[in-house]
Amino acid sequence: MSSLKIAVLGESGVGKSAVTVRFLTRRFIGEYHSDSDLLYKSKLKQDDHFTDIELLDTCSKRGTTPLESHMQWADGFVVVYDVCDRKSFTTARRVLNRLHRMRNPFIMPVALLANKIELDHRRLVGVDEGHELALEFACQFYEVSAAETPLAVNVAYQALLRDARITQQQRSNILSRRRSSLLTVSKKLGSIFGKKDAEKRTSRDALPDFALSI
Repeated sequence: MSSLKIAVLGESGVGKSAVTVRFLTRRFIGEYHSDSDLLYKSKLKQDDHFTDIELLDTCSKRGTTPLESHMQWADGFVVVYDVCDRKSFTTARRVLNRLHRMRNPFIMPVALLANKIELDHRRLVGVDEGHELALEFACQFYEVSAAETPLAVNVAYQALLRDARITQQQRSNILSRRRSSLLTVSKKLGSIFGKKDAEKRTSRDALPDFALSI
């Protein structure tokens, strides 16, 4: 059974906890107050494959775990912003940019979630802006409403986890091939040097007795 670690990032108040709990339990809880990161653990069956998942709901308050630590820990990322909060969209861009600088986005699954679309009458960030940001950083993009339905949230998380599992397997295969190549090279070098040593010993043994005594 494989395991995956997903970090949920974004500005405070955008609904990181809401979308995470929606995915895990299908329930909506509107108010969350936490001064620290929250770690959720679950088991997911996907494509006849069971995966242990850890979802880290990060706290964006000062004094909490630095973003870089989350980036090193996770196999994939969910970046959330509030469509009614322009500042949260700016924060999402900054987070994606830092992810881009630290790790290659083309081998690092990221899902950008625009939350609270049920409040469309208060919208300050357009759909096109979300799409453009996702294209800029080569990540998935979904507009969701954790308050109204779990459907879009579930689709987003399922797609991210599937990509993260595939990416994890690809990395594992690459590492296995590298180890295999290094082992092959080591054996070849050992064979070459071993053969040379054997030839030296054979040549030495072939010398006449008087030559050995010189």
